[in-house]
Amino acid sequence: MSSWRTRDADITELLDVEMTARTDLARNLRDIRRINALLGWTAFTARAIITWIRREPGRVWTLLDVASGSADIPIAIARAAKRAGLALEITATDRNPRITDIARERSVSIPTLRVETQDALALPYATGSFDIALCTLALHHFEPDAAQELLASMARVGRRVFVYDVVRSPLAYAGVVALTRLGGMSPMTRHDGPASVRRAYSQAEARALAADAGLRNIEAHVRFPYRLSLTADGMAAAKGGLDAL
Repeated sequence: MSSWRTRDADITELLDVEMTARTDLARNLRDIRRINALLGWTAFTARAIITWIRREPGRVWTLLDVASGSADIPIAIARAAKRAGLALEITATDRNPRITDIARERSVSIPTLRVETQDALALPYATGSFDIALCTLALHHFEPDAAQELLASMARVGRRVFVYDVVRSPLAYAGVVALTRLGGMSPMTRHDGPASVRRAYSQAEARALAADAGLRNIEAHVRFPYRLSLTADGMAAAKGGLDAL
């Protein structure tokens, strides 16, 4: 890249290629689970969600996870909620039926988690169906217009929106190149890891996308290690009570 000031919209991640062989896809999803665990993404996201729902522990919370992949993040959240004695029902979605098949296999023992094949840009749920709409490590897969549509879709069905993603940075790029190669990860992962950093949105870009999508009370931060954290009220947020905070 000649400059890190703009995202690289020309590179394609192999995960987004429909004809990827199932064995390559399964290995890539396994690598993603490893990366999420090694870099603390899994623990960070579970902790953030549990902290939020502790605000009102005496009821059943609902969470929608979009572009969920093999569901490692919602599985971790479900287990954390159980340990904390919190009632949380989770719906994990992905548009690729081969991916949701893998997610179902991995989550079969989690009764509070169901997996559905759904397009994040055409969510079939009613307005305000979920307390929380979550998207982790997927925003960069969407071009700006589609990313704005994704955020608007999440804000329509969720009263609170949580988005976590990589940050575009030469140091993040160098780090993921080293991790995917030294970690013995698949060729698909060695391509997609660096590509995801090149495609990632900056903090300012993500905030602007969220504002244009109609989200309110937006907070965007960059946290270690090169993790973009964006939270906001959805358009369906309640006008009173904890859900509107």
